[in-house]
Amino acid sequence: MDQKITGIIARAQEGKAPTYEEVMELLALDEASPEATAVRGAANDLVRAKTGNACAMWGQIGIDVYPCEADCQFCSFAKSTTCFTEHVTMSVEEVVKRAKEFTKGGDLYGLWLMCMNSYDEDYFLEVVKAVRAAIPPQTMLFSNIGDTDVEYFEKLKAAGLDGAYHVKRIGEGELTKIAPERREATIAAAHEAGLQVQDCCEPIGAETPNEAIATRLFEIKQRDDDYGVYNGSGVMKRNSVPGTRYEGLQNEITDMRLALIGAIQVFVMVEQSKMPWFAIHEPNSVSLLSGGNSICAETGFNPRDTAEDTAGNHGLDVPAVRQMFYQAGFRTLVRGDGTRIELTPEYMEAKLAE
Repeated sequence: MDQKITGIIARAQEGKAPTYEEVMELLALDEASPEATAVRGAANDLVRAKTGNACAMWGQIGIDVYPCEADCQFCSFAKSTTCFTEHVTMSVEEVVKRAKEFTKGGDLYGLWLMCMNSYDEDYFLEVVKAVRAAIPPQTMLFSNIGDTDVEYFEKLKAAGLDGAYHVKRIGEGELTKIAPERREATIAAAHEAGLQVQDCCEPIGAETPNEAIATRLFEIKQRDDDYGVYNGSGVMKRNSVPGTRYEGLQNEITDMRLALIGAIQVFVMVEQSKMPWFAIHEPNSVSLLSGGNSICAETGFNPRDTAEDTAGNHGLDVPAVRQMFYQAGFRTLVRGDGTRIELTPEYMEAKLAE
């Protein structure tokens, strides 16, 4: 074992975050090396000890699709490469139906409502009101929408929205047609409106420089320092979407690599006032043994999928997510209001019987 790496691990276990230079050393590790294995194991121990071996299930509904003007080079919706040629929007009733299906078990932590870069604000406001009225009060409701301002976020909050997922992605403004400053302004607007904020280090591909990953991890930490309403973060791999410039498995990172990056984020966040939920996408068992404790079921349109409905194709359903957590050794599910459910064999069997 490299003694410098063991020193970084030991300091993280004592609650001291690594420096940027140390993060760069961790990112340079061979994903299958003993050092990388030790990093993943230490992150797993830290998160489980801090949270009481707890996990959080999320759901996401992609409610519309069209050939998108943001033209992100990694996205199945990009107008220059998309297979989606028409503008399709779910009815409010259909969104509510899917929201009820996701939350019928009563153990979903939160639900994301995702729409395109440009969207009908009145329609989305109606969706938020309808979904909030239809789902259990212990399930948090978050948006995943295009850039907007404080006034609109305030309307969404009044309609029942709890928070916003919004990210300045790696390569923003270069691989996308969205200015990074616009993303930052929307994140600030969500905070100013009193919403909880979620961030993520994404999208990570095989060619993504370690410097870009490290910079994003520290930006996320700084946002938590600045806003103090941090709800959760995570790391997300970039899928090799057919038709895009990144088509082909050679452009994807492995689950082992994603798990290592997720573990490094745990180290970076170890000094924060509360240990947040660490989301992993795509969901995988290695990451759930490396500090990841939050994964997402998906239905509807998906920017990482070319199917009209990602459910049953690329996206997991809630029972599959619940099963992944159980098999990874988690024994408590936390809901959005903080209440906890013991993830026992009896509970699992009862859910399978529903």
